[in-house]
Amino acid sequence: MTTATPVRRADRRVTAVILAKMRERFLLESPEVPVADEVFEDLEAVLGPYADLTAADIAELTPRLHTVFRRVMCVARQTNSGVSPGTVEASRGLLEERVPHEFTLALGYLRRLAVTVAGLLDELLEEMP
Repeated sequence: MTTATPVRRADRRVTAVILAKMRERFLLESPEVPVADEVFEDLEAVLGPYADLTAADIAELTPRLHTVFRRVMCVARQTNSGVSPGTVEASRGLLEERVPHEFTLALGYLRRLAVTVAGLLDELLEEMP
């Protein structure tokens, strides 16, 4: 007669470390998502005190930040992600919004996108061990 090996539950710290590593891998190791340093450089380029973006900059940065945004939203929607449901709900509209063609509107969209990504990342990283 064989006896079943008891299933052990991981303690909260181990679970938190595993979730953090899974989040990190999900967010940063996908080929379509830039590495963390590049994400924060892009955020600085858009939101930093010396941000002086051209139309070419907007055209380059918008798709990159939108890719990161979609990936972060996937993680943020998960239970126990550390992101409040209110933040996720408030951010959701950017997934459906079209990028405007006019420079000033496109710049405004990019800045809102960057602020949203930065806020979501702050909440995600706040919960990491």
